[in-house]
Amino acid sequence: MAAMSAAVSSASSLCRTGGAGALLATSFTGEKVHVSAGFVSAFPTQSVQIVAEALRDGVSGSSPWDAQRASLASTESSLSSTSMERSAIATDYASTSIFGLTDGLDTDEFDDEEEIIRVDNESVDDEDELAVANLGIPQAVVDALAKRGIEKLFPIQRAVLDPAMQGRDLIGRAKTGTGKTLAFGIPIIHNILKAHEADRTSRRSGRAPRALVLAPTRELAKQVEREFMESAPMLSTVCVYGGVSITTQQRQLQRGVDVAVGTPGRIIDLIERRSLSLRDVSYLVLDEADQMLAVGFEEDVERILEQMPEERQSMLFSATMPNWVKKLSKKYLKSPLTIDLVGDSNEKLAEGIKMLAVCIPPAAKRTVLNDLISVHGSVGKTIVFTQTKRDADDVASVLGRTLGCEALHGDITQSQRERTLASFREGRFSVLVATDVAARGLDIPNVDLVVHYEIPNDPETFVHRSGRTGRAGKDGTAILMFSENQKRTMRNIEMDVGCKFTLMSPPQMEEVLQASSKAAKAVIQRVNPDVANVFLSTAEKLLEKEGPGAFAAALAHLSGFSQLPAPRSLITHEEGLITLRMVRTEELPRAMSARMVMGVLADIWDAAADNVGKIRIIDDPKIQGAVFDLPQEIAKELLTKPRREEDVIESIKKLPKLVDLDGDRGRGSDRYGRFGSRGGSGMRSSSPRGGRGGPSRGRDSGWSNDGDRSGRRSSERRSSFAGVCFICNQPGHRAADCKGQ
Repeated sequence: MAAMSAAVSSASSLCRTGGAGALLATSFTGEKVHVSAGFVSAFPTQSVQIVAEALRDGVSGSSPWDAQRASLASTESSLSSTSMERSAIATDYASTSIFGLTDGLDTDEFDDEEEIIRVDNESVDDEDELAVANLGIPQAVVDALAKRGIEKLFPIQRAVLDPAMQGRDLIGRAKTGTGKTLAFGIPIIHNILKAHEADRTSRRSGRAPRALVLAPTRELAKQVEREFMESAPMLSTVCVYGGVSITTQQRQLQRGVDVAVGTPGRIIDLIERRSLSLRDVSYLVLDEADQMLAVGFEEDVERILEQMPEERQSMLFSATMPNWVKKLSKKYLKSPLTIDLVGDSNEKLAEGIKMLAVCIPPAAKRTVLNDLISVHGSVGKTIVFTQTKRDADDVASVLGRTLGCEALHGDITQSQRERTLASFREGRFSVLVATDVAARGLDIPNVDLVVHYEIPNDPETFVHRSGRTGRAGKDGTAILMFSENQKRTMRNIEMDVGCKFTLMSPPQMEEVLQASSKAAKAVIQRVNPDVANVFLSTAEKLLEKEGPGAFAAALAHLSGFSQLPAPRSLITHEEGLITLRMVRTEELPRAMSARMVMGVLADIWDAAADNVGKIRIIDDPKIQGAVFDLPQEIAKELLTKPRREEDVIESIKKLPKLVDLDGDRGRGSDRYGRFGSRGGSGMRSSSPRGGRGGPSRGRDSGWSNDGDRSGRRSSERRSSFAGVCFICNQPGHRAADCKGQ
């Protein structure tokens, strides 16, 4: 009786406060019950009894749901006569009963009662449905889009556009780079132009904006502004954000504006100064709402929404749905339609991004980075992401010797930042080196390559970085650079994000030279013909005297190669070293080791044994072999020395599969550092767990920069995962382990 009394008291309180309108999860049974707010209002007594019995039975540990469904079937039947009464009963995706039964707590991205449309790029088969000319929008907008080469929408854009044109409130769960800006922009442009046609005074000077778009960063805000200005140059659009003079923005607003785009902080400033009025706003967009939360704008956003007119259309876009975003949508959106552009896939990256990973020793990263850009990003734009401002400056300085390159980080002034981004967009230089904070919200068209120079701190950052390429349906490439002791971290990225890397070797010199020649050809084609004519007579004389060789020399110099590059180790990528392979054709009494390699080299030539660099064991059960580094001249001489027939030594252009350092500890696979003695005093190990101070203590989530982890079993690591799942947005497990897949 005491339990029943407490249950009735709790249920009555829930029903009075409307709490029964949402999911009620009992802490005893882990099951959930739906009771809609409408049902509570219409039948308060029955609601109290229903919830009370659920709570009471929850205390005793029983499962009352089937019995409750049966007993309430007649109640539901009596409510089915009118649409208003039907709406009082909470519904599930596949059921119209009052109770919804699910396992565990509420971990869904969306509430069960929401109307949801799930969309992918194959959702529309009829090409005519995607044609911009068939959307029924003003011809001036169609023409403006055609000038930008936009004649058809993507299916996901059309999925957002249709309900938006109907005036529905929307929640769009969208990946980065899906082109959603155009999807919500076209309906706003269409409706504002219709209002201008109906009322000529709506274009009066000093008019308040009809549309407000909130963005978490100045870069995203400027991207949205640019989309509106290029799609509808006949409208007045203003972009406001911090870090620049507020006076200029006030003057723009005083002249009158149709669309205001800005960051929440500056919007608040302008409202408080009475320079911006929200009284006429009919269209509200919250873009990347989850990032509003990430950068601490939640209070500002709610302050702005409190001042908005109640009669408006609201559209919220977010890649994930954290609790704050859910509460925001429930409080400020009216019966929203949810459009899921992500679906059940645990991969939040655009489909056109090719994911590559390359293992690089830390000392060789800058050299290999240059090669990666030459081979994979020689024609288009490249963004390189670093962890620190100092790294951004250093990397940009090194790359700038051979490539057009600029750095972007927090210490750069706003005016310089804007000049840098404008130059990058216009193609005046091809490589941008940026920190994560500086690059948040960047939207640069035609970025072909993204390079993760350092492994990011969390999966969200990895997704955001990679999403700078492959935007709006285009293809792109993202390359992760990692060291030998970061292999586990690289695998954790695959698990947490749900992507799959293709492992590759660093580019060989032949690939770099070939790619550089293609890039030089592209550069020549961009030269103004009038400028080329100035050099025409000299070129003709050289061609007559030297033949095609003169042109080839000019291309080589243009590519940054006046001389053949020095050879590089395939193991460490250090210049001046050549990597050789040694294979023993006779059966060995024990496994191949670095000590055996040293012994063979000593038997052939002492100088080779004294100057050997890194030694790695080949991972191939069919052969017993190793690879090792020697200075170029010594390697060439060694190949001419007589040796036993069973000792095969040869130069190679590509590394075979090697035994992992963690897997062959104790076998000496990576011992005897360069110039170390054969007696053992020169032995060293580059194992990630070696060195003074003991092993590094990586975080259990696996997202530590050094890549090292504790020795716990995989199941233990998985159970203590401290991050947040990309599918259900709940902590404690990775996307690969989510039950919601």
